[in-house]
Amino acid sequence: MTHFDPRSGERRTLSAVVQFTPLPRDVIKLLALALMVLDHANRALGLDSPTLLLLGRGAFPLFALVWGVNLARRPVRQAQATRLWGWALLAQPRYWLVMRHDGFTLYEPNILFLFAVVTQALAMAHWPVHQGSPNGGVGGALLLALWGYDVATPGTYGVDGLLLLLASYGLCVTLPPTVSEAGWLRGLAIVSWPILTLRLNSGLGHSMMLAGLLLPTLLIAGALAVVAISPLDPQRRLLKLGFFLHAYVAHLLALGLVAGWAG
Repeated sequence: MTHFDPRSGERRTLSAVVQFTPLPRDVIKLLALALMVLDHANRALGLDSPTLLLLGRGAFPLFALVWGVNLARRPVRQAQATRLWGWALLAQPRYWLVMRHDGFTLYEPNILFLFAVVTQALAMAHWPVHQGSPNGGVGGALLLALWGYDVATPGTYGVDGLLLLLASYGLCVTLPPTVSEAGWLRGLAIVSWPILTLRLNSGLGHSMMLAGLLLPTLLIAGALAVVAISPLDPQRRLLKLGFFLHAYVAHLLALGLVAGWAG
């Protein structure tokens, strides 16, 4: 398995202790999708279940880590950001159908915009100044502008979500032992990821904060352990490329229609 080192601009073969091969990545993605559907159903159908709310706290950190693993494997391209922008726009009306019951307006963006913004920043950071040298200045300027995102997007995780995505990417890029010269960045990512995960749900109380940290950790550890003892090929794919984007839009549409019919 190869890993992209953003400092050298080259791919390297990694030999990490934890291997997020396609099979565990797909298992984690399915678990995150299930938690997200439960959370959105709780909102759309007015169930007001504390249990479903608690379970839903695990979805975003799981998606953030899988996203980070996927992007860490190669240089981030503009096509990846453009694809997310398109799907975020497509999902927006369906997102409003689900979230309007919580008082959301049509202009409060769905979570795909959060991924699109950070992916765009990383894509810009990888625009080369010269051969093999990432353009950190362009990406850095855009990242500074992202601090205004929280003001403009009250319906999303805001700055905490942006920083958690960056921490997830940094963790996945620097954790392999082959990236030895990025020790300080690795330490920063290791420390900041759990802190930002806790902050993500700070407005919902301590139990939700702990659930948002412990649930993803336990599910990732469980998925990796099950795959490790499974006779299945760890390189096997369970999901087609783009499955999450299709499932995200489809589940929003289904929940919006059910909520409209029930209401």
